[in-house]
Amino acid sequence: MTRTAFRYFALAALMLTAMGGNNHPAWAQAGAKWKPGAESIIVSAKPSGNWRIALSGSHLGSAILVSASIPVPYSDLNLTKEPDAAELGRRIHVAARLVCQELDIKYPPNLFPIVEGYSGYECERAAAGDGMSRADMIIADARR
Repeated sequence: MTRTAFRYFALAALMLTAMGGNNHPAWAQAGAKWKPGAESIIVSAKPSGNWRIALSGSHLGSAILVSASIPVPYSDLNLTKEPDAAELGRRIHVAARLVCQELDIKYPPNLFPIVEGYSGYECERAAAGDGMSRADMIIADARR
């Protein structure tokens, strides 16, 4: 190997090492205090019955199905303990409020009248109820 080729290989190896060192995932996570895992419950705003109508200038419209969902992680909780199970319930209720607010922001009921489904408090109650039924099964399984 010639001296020039050796220098190019050495320079390439040095650059690859420098680029790989700056992008190391452990360095990026060193300051993270909370690391969500794969365990999560999906809270959804009832996509099967959330029909809204898109009105046009002629007041004739077509119904569209809208939905939103958000994952609620729980891998950091010990669900055998009551305070952690209560925290999961709190997270689910907050997620239900957020997911219904997202639908009302993206599809305001005054512009997209609701044909079938829920808005406001009813949406939150239905989304939280769905999420809590899943959480109850997971908590019961953890306590066995």
